[in-house]
Amino acid sequence: GAGAEGGAADSPLAFLGGFEGEIDGFTKDSKGTQVPIVLDIKASKVRFEIPEHMAKGTPLGEKAYVLFDPSAKKMWVVSDVQKQAIVVDLNTSGKALQGFGPPGAHGPGAPSGPPPKVTKTGKFDTVAGYKCENWDISSDHKEGTVCVADQGASWLSIPMTGIPTEQAWMLELLDGKHFPLRFVGYAKDGTTEESHIEVTKIDKKPLADTLFQVPAGYKTIDLDKMLQGFGVPGGFPIPHIPPHH
Repeated sequence: GAGAEGGAADSPLAFLGGFEGEIDGFTKDSKGTQVPIVLDIKASKVRFEIPEHMAKGTPLGEKAYVLFDPSAKKMWVVSDVQKQAIVVDLNTSGKALQGFGPPGAHGPGAPSGPPPKVTKTGKFDTVAGYKCENWDISSDHKEGTVCVADQGASWLSIPMTGIPTEQAWMLELLDGKHFPLRFVGYAKDGTTEESHIEVTKIDKKPLADTLFQVPAGYKTIDLDKMLQGFGVPGGFPIPHIPPHH
């Protein structure tokens, strides 16, 4: 079939609609060191390998990954060390997932101000060989810039039930019609780079179905039931991994 170069010249990423293969990229740690990240995708299912340095020291153990099935609206956090998976129903767990994200952004006492404003700048870059438009996200300062390719990536359609207002700008980005190729987050001064995630390669190739399934014999734990066990109605203190070590 046509690879990344095939298809209409004005929509080189159209093939992502039914994409099967690997998307490689990197994030930067607090020292500016690039840490590789890998997404495996088959039709609409996604597998994300949790970088070892992030999983190390957590109950997940060093070999852990996230499986995401948008059609089932479910996500599984799988630990090979524990031989178990935490299943997250995205219809009901929106509030529980508010623990994810930058420190201070969520939780009691976090300001729930107006959602950040998204400005489509009309300025284009090329990332991983693809054209994308820079969208600036700003509140009282410039919070970040996402370089977005305007294409269908059906597996990126993520239900955002219970999303906090400060994350509402993400709704358009995660509507299944856009593909972010780079995200740069800024400090309060609006210029100092605090976080950076970037796609480096989109590689079409066949992948085994088993990569997207929780291995047989693993214990599955329902997040909602786990929260009720903690006596936490819809608010789970998911440990945040601080950017500075």
